[in-house]
Amino acid sequence: MKKLEIVIVFLVVGILGWITWSQFDLAAKKSRDVERKSSLHELSKVIRLYYADYGKLPDESLINSLWGKEWKDGDYTYMKTVPKENYIDDEEYCYKQYDKQTFALLTNLENKKDVDCFGKSIDCGGKKYCYENIMPAVISN
Repeated sequence: MKKLEIVIVFLVVGILGWITWSQFDLAAKKSRDVERKSSLHELSKVIRLYYADYGKLPDESLINSLWGKEWKDGDYTYMKTVPKENYIDDEEYCYKQYDKQTFALLTNLENKKDVDCFGKSIDCGGKKYCYENIMPAVISN
């Protein structure tokens, strides 16, 4: 009888541990996704500054070559470190122009059930992304 009680206790502890770990893992993924979205939002502000300075959006090749690097233009630093993907292997963010005043910043999210990602597949630079934040270069009042 005692062996059965010990087995049941181990079984219950194992199930509770599995539930706790899976919830912790989901919370960590959601947290990293919020960080991704925030990083891309900050970059969008800097892209708008560039647009205000030059009256045009930066080239796709420029932004897509700067992930994790400093963005300088002459003596002016637009961004000390352009954000880069730190958690998903072999992934990078992507910058895409739609027209002369509209751009998008794309990434993949870890939480595939996120409403901003669920069931989406957008091409950018030959890769598929599930999260796309389309932005105007100028915000009108």
